[in-house]
Parts: sequence; C-alpha cells; structure tokens
Amino acid sequence: MPWAGAAEFKVDLIQLDPWAKPNPDAALRTKEPLIGIIVDLLHEFERRSGHTTRQSLTPYARVERDLQQGDIDFTIMAWSDTRSSYAKRGTALVALEFGVMARQGISIKRYEDLKNIVTAAPRGLKVDPRFDSDSSMPKELVRDYTQAIRMAVADRKAKAVAGGLASLNHLIQQFGLAGEFGDVLVLNTSYLTVAFSKQSKQLAAEAQVNAVFKSMVDDGTAKRIFERWMFPPKN
Repeated sequence: MPWAGAAEFKVDLIQLDPWAKPNPDAALRTKEPLIGIIVDLLHEFERRSGHTTRQSLTPYARVERDLQQGDIDFTIMAWSDTRSSYAKRGTALVALEFGVMARQGISIKRYEDLKNIVTAAPRGLKVDPRFDSDSSMPKELVRDYTQAIRMAVADRKAKAVAGGLASLNHLIQQFGLAGEFGDVLVLNTSYLTVAFSKQSKQLAAEAQVNAVFKSMVDDGTAKRIFERWMFPPKN
C-alpha cells in the first residue's frame, strides 16, 4: 500500500552496466530511456510507495560528490564506510563480492601478487580499503568496467581488472571473453545499499524510504531483480 504524502526524490544512477545504462532499443527509449538493476529497483520502489524519483545517469566518481553536496537525496550503491561522513547507510539489498580478475596466465593467489601487475579499475570505485589506499599498488584508472576489460584483453598495460566480481563476470560473459580471464582474488564483501545524503532536504523521509526497500528484500524481490540482470538465462 502506498505511503501517505507522496514525494519526489532525486537519485543518481551509477552509469555501469548492468546497474544502469541507456536503453539500447530505440523503439522503447522514449518510454523507458534507462534500464538496469537500479532502474528496476527504483520502479518497484515507486510502485510500492507512491513516491516518484528523478533519476540521473551519473559516472561513478560524480555520485560521491553529489551525495556529499546534497545534490541528490539518495542513491543505491555498494556501501563503503568511507562514505559515513556524508551519507547514511540504509537498507542492504544484496551481498556483493569485490576483487580482481586476471588475464589467463597471470597468477594472483594472494594480495602481494597484485603488486607485480597493473590492474585497471573504474575511477572512484571502492574495491577494498587496503587496495584503494595502497599507493604501491600499480593501477590504471579508467572510465568504466567496459574500458577496463577491453584494456586488459588488448594487453595494453593492465593485466587484470578490479571491481564488483558479479558485474565483471556479467560483462566478460556478455562480450564473449570468458576464455581470456583466469585467476580471481576476492578482496572484500560489501552490500548493495541505500545511501542517503546527510545534506538531503528530505532526510526526514529516510526511514520511510528504507522501509519500502526492506519490504523488497523481505519478499525476495530485490534478489530476483539482481539475479535477472546478473545471471540472465542463456539462449
């Protein structure tokens, strides 16, 4: 049942496939300009609550700034405690593993092995506190996962890619590049979480927003949306 006093919330959608991206189907683009996991979660949020969201497709690094400045009310992203100074951690939707996937023939059995290769990662992405802050770790910061994967496959400097392992695996399978990658090193487990800006003018509605998303967790809807995008049936 919708909540009383419907409101509009400003929400950034992280521009990473399959989280959020422009609809590639030109015939459907006018009605549904954006598609992805976060888009579907927000549609369900609107359906259950009666609230609306003003959605902006946003590069990962800029989402952090928008949360800090209160340019958005909330977003849905992998939680990192580094955000606790400017965002409030809300409902945890699904668990996410973060780490590194290496090219075939490159051995990464332990953290120290990563110091022998260059790893490509989206700029601003939080992979693991140790990895993120390690100045001795050779990294190539790129625009998104697609660029990171293509750089590693083309053997241009980077020999591995870092990020959310489900996202990376989804794209690698989609590009038909599964045979190009081998060792996987898990560095961190986080959660896809509602992150509410502490500067939001609608901070009083935070508990209500989280309650709607929690109902989606409790009945399995959030997990079904995640799995439908991450693990689509093979033709």
